[in-house]
Amino acid sequence: MSATTTHRHWRVWVTVGFALQGLLGAVVLTNLPGVKERTGIDDSQVALVVLTVLLSAAAGSLLGGWIAPRRGSGYLLIPAFALQAAAMFFVAAVNLSFLWLFPFFAMWGFGVGLADAGNGMQGLVVQRIYGRPIMSMFYAFQTAAAIVGALLVAAFNGLEKPFGVSFGLAGAAAMFLTVVMRGRFAPDPEVELSEAERPPLPWRGIVVFGLVIAAVYIGDGVVGTWSSVYLEETLDAVRFVVPLGYAAYQACVLIARLIGDGLVLRIGRRSVVSTAVFVAAGGLVGAALAPSPWLAVLGFGIAGLGLGIVVPLSFAAAGDLAPKRIDEIVAQLNLFNYFGVVVGSVVAGFIADSIGQRYAIALPALLVLPILLAVNAYRTPKAEIPA
Repeated sequence: MSATTTHRHWRVWVTVGFALQGLLGAVVLTNLPGVKERTGIDDSQVALVVLTVLLSAAAGSLLGGWIAPRRGSGYLLIPAFALQAAAMFFVAAVNLSFLWLFPFFAMWGFGVGLADAGNGMQGLVVQRIYGRPIMSMFYAFQTAAAIVGALLVAAFNGLEKPFGVSFGLAGAAAMFLTVVMRGRFAPDPEVELSEAERPPLPWRGIVVFGLVIAAVYIGDGVVGTWSSVYLEETLDAVRFVVPLGYAAYQACVLIARLIGDGLVLRIGRRSVVSTAVFVAAGGLVGAALAPSPWLAVLGFGIAGLGLGIVVPLSFAAAGDLAPKRIDEIVAQLNLFNYFGVVVGSVVAGFIADSIGQRYAIALPALLVLPILLAVNAYRTPKAEIPA
């Protein structure tokens, strides 16, 4: 199907939604040290705040799965970003106590869940309209915007500005785009269907792809939470090298997502996913066994090349199981995303404390390899089969 001007406009606004979500997430998460300093909370209390965000996000995604088939997935993104912006303004402007952090971070998390649901649904709707793989590119813009957000925070930190400045700027951008993007999204096929016309949800496929997504996000959570700690405490990296493990990982995730759609067109989803699994596992094992910080940084980067491409392809393959129920499928898959982040961030910490950080870094490799058992589920639609 050739894309019309309207289709291209829909694609642009879906891209904006993904990018805005990446920007806001990075600004909030990289500012947690500032929140910690202002409120005087410790690491365990930060973990409770993060858990609150993830539970609220799960609730937001589930609600999105109920609303979207009735009103449209684009309808979710307006309150999603408005809630996130409002929460960021409150946290930045008010000198909150520890307990008051929970309602505002719960508000932010709920907005995150709505946005994750709405973005994923809109991405699959537009990809189906285009008739070719474009989902990885949406995620590439999200990753690129997250990198920009982290650099924005780093710049303001370097200028010794309070964290509220970057919160305020990102929140203002979200509010502005919330107004501008209203009514600019693609219509969902589910909205026009009655209950009797909707096929049953493909629960078996949802579980299979959900477990794959969980495994990937466990790896993502481990690298995001523990790579810097591992480089500093286990490999005695000098200070400027410590954050480079995560930087290399994110840069390679971006590369994987930029080239992912083209790879699917050339060799098909199954081949891409199979290769990505071996690359991810090899990178994680290499980082865990690395005798020097620079080899560990290389390993984290290689892991990003593999892990970065699997999630977009998993959402795309799951959406193909029941195109008329894309909204609800995306909402359910997001739950596995949040579960994986919790396991990667928290359980890996217990492993690191009990038997060592190298084992914690290697853990995701053991969980990623079983994805090979599900590779046959990544069927390429006829419209996307390489010539």
